[in-house]
Formats: sequence, C-alpha cells, structure tokens
Amino acid sequence: MKSRLLGAFVALGLLASGAASAQLLPEPAGPVVLTITGTVDKTNRGPFDPFLDGLLNSHGVTGFQKAATFDVAMLEALGMKSLKVRYPEWPKGYTFEGPLLRDVLTAAGARGSTIRFLGLDGYEPEIPVTDAYNHDAVLAVKVDGRYLGIGDRGPVWLVYPRDTDPKLKGMDDSKWLWAGFFMTVE
Repeated sequence: MKSRLLGAFVALGLLASGAASAQLLPEPAGPVVLTITGTVDKTNRGPFDPFLDGLLNSHGVTGFQKAATFDVAMLEALGMKSLKVRYPEWPKGYTFEGPLLRDVLTAAGARGSTIRFLGLDGYEPEIPVTDAYNHDAVLAVKVDGRYLGIGDRGPVWLVYPRDTDPKLKGMDDSKWLWAGFFMTVE
C-alpha cells in the first residue's frame, strides 16, 4: 500500500513538474529584442532588476515578476509574414517581414485586452489585443530584406496591412510603434 501511495505521489510530482516546464519558453541565444510582461503564461526570465534593467527603469517600468523574452531568431521561428506598405508621408513603399503579432502573443501565452507597447523613445500607445486577431499586424524585424537596428526604427516595428485591409484605409499612424522593445499585456 505504501509503495502504491508513494508511486502515486511521484507520478503527480512528475505531472506537475511537466506542466510547469511546459510554461517555459526557450532561453534566447542572441540579444533580447522584445520583452513581454503582464498576463503572460509562458516565460523565460525572472523579475525586474533595477540595475540590470536600466533602460526599462529609466522609462518607469518596474515591478514585474516574470517575462517572455525573444531574440530575433525566436521571432523568426514563429513564421515570417511579408507585408508591403506605402504610407502617404513615406518616400516610397516598403516590404516588412516579421511574425504576426497574434503569433507572438500566443507564444508568450498572453491574455488580456490591451497591449501597452513601449518604444525606445518613450512612446507607448495602447493597442487593443483584438487588433492582433482582426488584422494581420506584423512585428517587423526586417524592412526591404535587411534587419532593423537601433536607430533605424528597430529592433521591432509594429506594422498594419493598411494597403490590403479595407478597414484600415484611413488609419493614422498612432499604433505603428517603431523602435519597440517592451510590451505589457493587461
């Protein structure tokens, strides 16, 4: 009887540890270009560190306990969507490449109704999570075949399919966050 009971406890422990590990994302191999906090179930980094997270701290971000972090390779592994866009004020049309916003949110196990997406310049629009599912919004890591870098609208640029989605024809650019690096999903 004791051995069966011990066996049952061991099996429950293995199931519980398997369920917990299923909630982990792989560790980024390269530099982190996107961090997602808030209501995320799949994480790969621990809590906010006021010293090591100096840029976040300077933007007033504090207090998260866990996060989902992605390097470029992890974002590319989610599947790259190509999107051609010509915004009226731009000098020409551009081809953007990156994963769909909804695929990134799914990979992080994100739940909620609002995304606050922070850019390096401090701009932080609130974006409805429904945008990720109602439109094929892309988190671009490339433009015209080259990777976006710091200083040229990277590391991540949220781009909407304005030219192909009739519901977005009159959309302003307030949600088109460039130089994005940090999201909070609530």
